[in-house]
Amino acid sequence: MTAPDTTSDTEKQASGIYEQICATSGDRPSSGNNLHQMQRDIANWQANNPGLLAIRQASAQVLLSFLNNSAGWIQAETKQRGHFRTTQTLCDAIVFTLNSAPKPLPSEIVLHLLASLCKSPTTHHYYPLELFLSVITREQVNDEIRAELRKLHLQYAPSPTGKIENPALALRNRIAELMRAEDEKQIDPGRGPWSQIVFDELAVHDPITRAGWQGLLEHCRALEPTVPGAKWNQRARELITALGEKEVIGTFTRWLSLGPTPGQPAEARSPIEDSAYQKGVVWCLAHSHDPAAVIVIANFGSACLRKVRMLGAVSQKVGFACVQALGTMPNREAIAQLSRLRLTVKYSVARRLIERSLRQAAEQSGITTEDLEDSCVDGYALDSASNAEISIADARAIVRLMPDGRVAVSWHNAEGKLVKSAPSHIKKAFAKEVKSVTAFAKALEQTYSAQCARLEASFASPRTMPLAHWRKCFIDHPVLGLLGRRLIWVFHNADGWEASGLWVPEESPSEEILSHESKHRNTQPGNVRDVSGKIIDLARAQTVSLWHPLSSTADELQRWRDRVFTLPVHQPFRQAFREFYQVTDEERKTPMHSNRFAGVLMRQHQLASLCRARGWDYRLMGDGFDGFNVPKRSLPQWNMHAEFCVDLPSDRDATLRESALGEQSGSGINLFIASDQVRFYRDRKEITLDDVPAIVYSEVMRDIDLFTSVCAIGADQSWAGQGWADPGWARRGWARRGWANQGDRGCGILSACRGAKEDLAEFNSIIALRAEMLTRVLPHTAIADRAHIEKSWLNVRGQLGTYRIQLAWGTAMLCTESGPRCLQIPQKLLDSVSLGFAAIPIDLDYRTETILRQAHVLADDWKIDSADVIRQLMAE
Repeated sequence: MTAPDTTSDTEKQASGIYEQICATSGDRPSSGNNLHQMQRDIANWQANNPGLLAIRQASAQVLLSFLNNSAGWIQAETKQRGHFRTTQTLCDAIVFTLNSAPKPLPSEIVLHLLASLCKSPTTHHYYPLELFLSVITREQVNDEIRAELRKLHLQYAPSPTGKIENPALALRNRIAELMRAEDEKQIDPGRGPWSQIVFDELAVHDPITRAGWQGLLEHCRALEPTVPGAKWNQRARELITALGEKEVIGTFTRWLSLGPTPGQPAEARSPIEDSAYQKGVVWCLAHSHDPAAVIVIANFGSACLRKVRMLGAVSQKVGFACVQALGTMPNREAIAQLSRLRLTVKYSVARRLIERSLRQAAEQSGITTEDLEDSCVDGYALDSASNAEISIADARAIVRLMPDGRVAVSWHNAEGKLVKSAPSHIKKAFAKEVKSVTAFAKALEQTYSAQCARLEASFASPRTMPLAHWRKCFIDHPVLGLLGRRLIWVFHNADGWEASGLWVPEESPSEEILSHESKHRNTQPGNVRDVSGKIIDLARAQTVSLWHPLSSTADELQRWRDRVFTLPVHQPFRQAFREFYQVTDEERKTPMHSNRFAGVLMRQHQLASLCRARGWDYRLMGDGFDGFNVPKRSLPQWNMHAEFCVDLPSDRDATLRESALGEQSGSGINLFIASDQVRFYRDRKEITLDDVPAIVYSEVMRDIDLFTSVCAIGADQSWAGQGWADPGWARRGWARRGWANQGDRGCGILSACRGAKEDLAEFNSIIALRAEMLTRVLPHTAIADRAHIEKSWLNVRGQLGTYRIQLAWGTAMLCTESGPRCLQIPQKLLDSVSLGFAAIPIDLDYRTETILRQAHVLADDWKIDSADVIRQLMAE
């Protein structure tokens, strides 16, 4: 029985007019002998176009329905290449609708259109926005409409340099007029939200003091370059001294704590009226060398370099000034904050500035950048149990750094009883102090995360450090020690002696040790033990480096995995169970590049985010601009860099331009990107794969495996296996990868899967690792009795059938009498699986975790409520 159609007649008629416009706009005149001739031709065409005739004859309700959907239709047409004629005709229809529809427009339609326009800023270029704003009256602007108008107002803000075109200025002024509330304080001319607060505060001072502050702020505003010169610095010191350095530093700290856009929506950027002052204030504060000022500058810089969708940084030039100011501050906290910013900041220019600042500071100190960063990590007053106690009046806050990097805060009242949050009287009387506890916990968590990422990244750039430095920074340090005490290290001396070991704490420290610890509470009692549990004599060691699986034999690697699992030790990142990659014979057929991960279609925005997180440089690409960008990872220690070639699908196959794979975002960025070759360069000259250091090759390929796993949507059928000796490898390769495409084509992998042993030879080490991890983890799951490993497969027994999941690429299959049938399980269904592995000392990689989630879903197949999966299970 057919479900009843709930679409109203007016909606149907409005949609019909839109479809008529789409169908009849292909012959709209777009050129002529001269402007007047073209205008006459267009006017004649408009008078006879069926779609425009229909809109002129439509009822008032149909016009309102058409108007309600108009922004969405414009957005849809602008995404389609070559549909500019349809877009122009739609605009003609919208203009007629705005002029002819009943006034005032219903508030719900106004709100819907404003929300649609705010979500897609590029639609503004085509939509008759000026006319739309002119028919809105101030009387119908409620709080919801005002909120959307504020967002739209921000999208027409001047550039960071204060430039704005006259048409944009006119629209901005009209929006400002509509959104103004009667009781709302207006910003003074020449002021921004931040500077308005600053000058309102100065207004209460006496004339002499106010004049001194205004002189200092005008001096701040006069700073044009990112880095001030000696003359500007000298004058700043004189003005600060006249007002009182302590007073100035305290006031500037408070002003920067407001953030660059106080009281504004998240989409706001810092206007030139504010950023001109803010840059000078940052540099004045940097001259104080106050450790407390360092955190304020770092937080302000992080806020300035936050990316606003479609617009850019909140304030790029002020953010850069914060980074460079931190680089000039000669204290440990500045180095620690630069390390934190390196992890959180997304802009490549800012990250290069951070790297340069760190190198300069290291050169001045006469040590390596890595040693300097180690030495400057704040300990946050953590005790040997990774706790910090903060007393506020009669309450105590216990801040605890957990082994997984999370930070927990617990409160105790005056009686010492554990309470859910700070006592109410403490919140009221000490609001600032309570807020500082939250800020302390957040900073601790960010520091741990930054140091964990930095230490893991050092795999690709191995470092050797003196034993004393290792003991101080990676064993006894409150934060770094929580990382170092759970990692395997290699100890060496000049005589060639070498041993790998893991720090094992004393189970029952003696009274003598405890007494010593009370004086030096971060000195950790314990020993370094080798893979067999024997204590290593560190008196023989001179230097220490981080252990990598490639540095061990297969037997030693297996023994370390057993030891880490049985102790147990939950490592901060995968080390003992780390995937590693080696050049295969297949790759040597194309010695200058690898096609191991070529031919994967990926989500481009997700790829860009992962590249930033993993230290790769990459700019998003669109079909009409910024082409030929490649993700690039710099390896300065080796004087090398790696490139992961990517292409737009439409560049490989022009027929894909109009397909879903050619779809773009509102800003013209292609949504999908396709992977290709991986190449390595030394001194900017391409080198063979065999010339790449093994550990570099492994770590680079590990990143690319992550990219092509997390971002993948399927196989790129247009990829031609460029450079491979056997052109058919791509098809066989994708068969062995197990990518299931839509329709019956997905079953094309089956023949290859039956011959999996030969096809999967190059993945043996990865499959063996996944099989081992799953073998260790499965006994701790609810499906332990229904799942087991068999060679390169995970077999799962469900209520409705038997399933096999390929360990190489995670392809799930239903076993039937006619042969295996590929399954595609929606990500939403996989995400709903709860995996409680807190007590298991293994972090599964993305693909292994996906395999396990699929196994849980299929083991409980009778609970599946996804119509898509049910159709796949029932189909024959």
